[in-house]
Amino acid sequence: MATIAWVKVQGQDEFNQLSRRLKEAGRGDLQRKLVRSVRQEGQPALAAVQRKFRGVHVTTTPSRGGGGSTNLRGRIAAATKIQVTARGIRIRTVGKQVGEYGNTLAQGVNATGVWKHPVFGNRRAWVTQRGQEVFDPTLRGFESRWRAGIVRVMEEVAREIEG
Repeated sequence: MATIAWVKVQGQDEFNQLSRRLKEAGRGDLQRKLVRSVRQEGQPALAAVQRKFRGVHVTTTPSRGGGGSTNLRGRIAAATKIQVTARGIRIRTVGKQVGEYGNTLAQGVNATGVWKHPVFGNRRAWVTQRGQEVFDPTLRGFESRWRAGIVRVMEEVAREIEG
């Protein structure tokens, strides 16, 4: 799996302490609520990244080939997932879900560099393509919103555990 973007939780120590307190108190229900709520805070950003992947402009040089589509951008968008970790929220593209060479293709589409490949497997016809950066510019606007939401969720769960 290719890790693409991270947003660290502000107050990571407090997040870890809260998680430990929930485990010690045997409050798996609140621990699951905390993870679920943190994941929900990241859903708008995940949706924005997936939209951006679907609309990314990939240039081809030279322009030749069959003109067909493998739905690469759609497959990358569908394979982009969110995960809550002890360090924050991670949004990544799961290469295996994209298909063969999924990690390489996802990194190429989300890049300012270039990559070469045969046209629909035809080793006599190669093209060079240039992607467009997706993660950093898309996620930059969500960081403060995520952090505020995560802090709010942590405070809510801490109040519940304290009774």
